[in-house]
Amino acid sequence: MMTVNLHWLDYSVIGIYFLIVFGIGFFVNRHPKPVGLDRDASLAMTEYFLAGRRITLPIFVATLVSTWYGNLLGISELAYKQGIVAWLTQGVFWYLIYIFFAFFIVPKVRAHKLFTIPDIMENFYGRKSAIATAVVNVIMLNPALYILSMGIMCEIIFGIDPFTGILVGTLVPLLYTLKGGFKAVVYTDFVQFLFMFIGVALVVPFALIKHGGLEVLSKVPESHFNLTGTGEWSWQVILSWALISFWAIIDTNFYQRTYAAESDKTAKHGILWATVFWLIFDMMINFIGLYAFAVSPDLDPARSLPLFANSVLPPLAKGIFFTGLIATIMSTFDSLIFASAMSVSKDIYQKLGGDERKVIWINKLAIVGTVLVAFLIALKFKSLINLIYARGSIGISALLLPMLLGFFSKKKFSDLSIVISISLGALTALTIFLLNQFYGFNLPEPIICGLLVSGLSIGVLRVLKKN
Repeated sequence: MMTVNLHWLDYSVIGIYFLIVFGIGFFVNRHPKPVGLDRDASLAMTEYFLAGRRITLPIFVATLVSTWYGNLLGISELAYKQGIVAWLTQGVFWYLIYIFFAFFIVPKVRAHKLFTIPDIMENFYGRKSAIATAVVNVIMLNPALYILSMGIMCEIIFGIDPFTGILVGTLVPLLYTLKGGFKAVVYTDFVQFLFMFIGVALVVPFALIKHGGLEVLSKVPESHFNLTGTGEWSWQVILSWALISFWAIIDTNFYQRTYAAESDKTAKHGILWATVFWLIFDMMINFIGLYAFAVSPDLDPARSLPLFANSVLPPLAKGIFFTGLIATIMSTFDSLIFASAMSVSKDIYQKLGGDERKVIWINKLAIVGTVLVAFLIALKFKSLINLIYARGSIGISALLLPMLLGFFSKKKFSDLSIVISISLGALTALTIFLLNQFYGFNLPEPIICGLLVSGLSIGVLRVLKKN
């Protein structure tokens, strides 16, 4: 078990942080109580799921940046092991998609006052496609990755086993998400955004003071500076990560915040400002990863960032840093459990004919169920990067082409053909991932095969319909 040596000041900072986010998350909520016969169900759901569509620019930027960067340990793991290919595959590819989303997707999304991606798919194709999309969303939004990250952090900080760490680390976000809805998520994200940036930024100057300037990077192997990595990744893997960067186009959190923004301008400018903050944060993480490898090449890659920070930071600064790590993970965890539960309640339960007045209560039950399932999945994975790669491959294989066709194609596609495309794309990617990961096969990358099958199925079904 790897732990860090923290001063009582450090634990005080962590404790104060938990009190702040719990207090904000628990008491900020002012949405209408779960509706009965005397309440308007649509209004209540707008308040609960979208914070009344009144999210301002600062809150929009903070919640999007912090939510989207929850895989901090995974990215630092990659930067430490592979070098600047982490910046290419986890940064550059994604920036391009964010900008595309801001200019070309936001106007189309804001044209309708909907709630979720399945709502959009129902508008494009029909209810069956919407329900199929919701099922995939439940997989995509499962927070197992962040439960695993939280377990690792609790092990490192408090010296407890990962199993207990998972239980402890998920309790606070679970409680305030249950109580406060989307408004609790976005307001706590603002606090987490501040800790996230300040905490990681502190590592850079203290590392330079302790170990020296940029000349330290001369100890890093040249392979770490290759855009294709250290030789372990093929061109197919690089291409797969380029395709996974399209995640924003099929991610419920992007759409939920776009719908919740107070105006079209807030949504568009918020995404562009968020991209700037992601760029800055990526530069810090990749620099720390390379610098840590130069100074301590024998660290556990998945724990390299916290262990290196522990070695260079003094008391108090160390507490702020570890609070920032916890905040980064929690900001994504709370968003994902809420969005995943929303897929169950708003997109599956309601679209199957469920009582609109019970959707909020169903959502709360689904939050608990989501956490339990994610816990079981987290126990099966050890690599954070493998986990994000798996769910990204499945989700994008299923949803990317139907979403892009809906937004930009003038041709009409049947509801059934899209359901088949979603199902075959997801099943293909999942099957190939399992065969490669657990049974020693060396098949082409799951996302490439999944997208090919998804596209071919749409094309074949369209030809058959014409004939």
